[in-house]
Amino acid sequence: MCGIFGQITPGRPVDPSACLAALNSIRHRGPDGLGIAAGRLARQAAEFAREPAGQALAARAARAQADFFLGHRRLAVVDLAEEAYQPMANEDGTVWVVFNGEIYNHQGLRETLAARGHRFKTDHSDTETLVHGYEQWGEQLLDRLRGMFALAVLDLRRRRLLLARDRFGEKPLYYRRHAGGIAFASEIKALRAVSAINGEVDPAALVDYVSHGFIPAPRTILAGVSKLRAAEAIMLRLDDPEQAQPRRYWGLTYLAESDRGESRWQEEFEEELGRAVRMRLMSDVPLGLFLSGGLDSTTVAAEAARAAAKPLRSFSIGFADPRYDESAWADQAAARLHTEHHRRIVSPSDLLDGAEAVAGIFDEPFADSSAVPTYLLAQLAREHVTVALSGDGGDELLAGYARYAFLERIGRRVDRLPDWIVRAAGPLLRLWPEQVKGRGLVELIRPGLEARYRRVFSDDVLRGQMRREARCGWQNTIPQAWRYEGGSAIDRMCSMDRQVYIPEDLMVKVDRTTMYVSLEARAPLLDHKLFELTARMPLRLRFDGRVGKLPFRGNLARLLGSEFVERPKRGFSVPLGRWFRHELRGPLRDAVLRRGGIVAALFPDRAVRRLLDGHQRGSRDQSPRLWKLLMLDAWERKFQQAAVLRPAAPSRLPRAA
Repeated sequence: MCGIFGQITPGRPVDPSACLAALNSIRHRGPDGLGIAAGRLARQAAEFAREPAGQALAARAARAQADFFLGHRRLAVVDLAEEAYQPMANEDGTVWVVFNGEIYNHQGLRETLAARGHRFKTDHSDTETLVHGYEQWGEQLLDRLRGMFALAVLDLRRRRLLLARDRFGEKPLYYRRHAGGIAFASEIKALRAVSAINGEVDPAALVDYVSHGFIPAPRTILAGVSKLRAAEAIMLRLDDPEQAQPRRYWGLTYLAESDRGESRWQEEFEEELGRAVRMRLMSDVPLGLFLSGGLDSTTVAAEAARAAAKPLRSFSIGFADPRYDESAWADQAAARLHTEHHRRIVSPSDLLDGAEAVAGIFDEPFADSSAVPTYLLAQLAREHVTVALSGDGGDELLAGYARYAFLERIGRRVDRLPDWIVRAAGPLLRLWPEQVKGRGLVELIRPGLEARYRRVFSDDVLRGQMRREARCGWQNTIPQAWRYEGGSAIDRMCSMDRQVYIPEDLMVKVDRTTMYVSLEARAPLLDHKLFELTARMPLRLRFDGRVGKLPFRGNLARLLGSEFVERPKRGFSVPLGRWFRHELRGPLRDAVLRRGGIVAALFPDRAVRRLLDGHQRGSRDQSPRLWKLLMLDAWERKFQQAAVLRPAAPSRLPRAA
């Protein structure tokens, strides 16, 4: 686990000092050490050095006019020996790898490669498996990997660079390419430290944020900087890096098989689930569990507790408001699973302080309010462990969101409507003012599940309240992000969430908050073999028409009792609505009504006040939209504090009235 950075400028020297600054900007991702490799492409060779020799190598690279630089910040989790430092090369130094993540099946791959004549210098480094795996299989190595990763493979002999991201986007990868070369990194802040990176805000990305609460790939907040989507790879020719386009190397096909009975399906699911959890117990440092008390985290905890050689530590966050608090369930689960349990109760002041911290963590505006308790949970866990298993991904795996059942019922009713009503929905929406009550209901009769489900990811009302010039020319990129994978309406919604919500929101939240405190988070339920299995399961074994996660429910009822599975789903949400009316009312108004700020530039004052006043009156809960504005303001203030950045050109953003 780590942070990675690289800059390649064929025939033109890089600035090693700027590259070291880039690496130091992501030190939180890897506080255990630094490794760099630098050299000249024409010589097909590089020098490697670990901290503290990195400065000396950087000086030599500057004198030698090195035109490539690879860097790695290490959080040591697997194979702690010095030989396992990155960047790592093959025997003749023509293939170099830097990567962030964990390859859970690396031991099996190592055995296969050793049988084919490859020789390993480390004891059990998964990085070295990638080096020899690329030598053996090239880009097809990606098909064999089981884990989370963002990786870069520099092939000096072929003058190529492979960039790739894992199937669920657990690990991030940003890049900027131009005629003179390419730079890539785990976080945008590392790219900002390189002088060639322009710090200009992309106005379309701001509209993305207002609409979705996040900025979907390939766009980023900075013009000219891109990010890979989940399950994407790009092979760049170093002499012409702008030509290549990313490709998807993995996807699902929902096609139910019916050649086995229900008990056999359940047995196979539990076997694969157990295997996914056991693989993620691989660690040479202390490991624990995120335990909310919900179905997903409790299922993972139960499997981990059963497989672990000794009792594990578990961690949870709670709230004083019982409507949002699951900590009592977490306490009960921990007691029955015999974990050493730790919990923290979050207050309104914790939320406000956490919001300030989170705004600087993400580099881009990000509006998932559960990022704050996730950050506080990560802080708590890091006091005791270096690795934590989570229950992320269970809803998408087994159709757990309540919206799936709701929209599936809506779809059945729409199918029974006369065609002329359905056809009229689109033109009617263009005439219906975006802020008028009832537009959402009309939206639901649009033809096509994808059009209806778009409301989950898009806030058309808030976007419609932006100044016209701020949203002019914007195009929604989310429909381009998902691939039709067949199956039922429920399957297609799970597929959309897996392709959009997981990599663009859920995993962004988990990666940045945990890595900021140097904690590695692992999600056993985001195992592609487990997803491939459930894609073949008959829907009735996953979803009964009202609720999903049926394979979890039966298993947990046997282990912990039926009361654990029969209670309503709460999720990991924050009591924003009440806090914005009371404890946080003043700080909220000060932030979103700040004169001269980005909120004032994007929204008329009357629109913001209407949101505030409506929320205070209790006529409608506007807390998600107000949180967007609060986090946008906090991000802008952090953005302006970064000396390496310059604000967007005045012509690119509207001025506040």
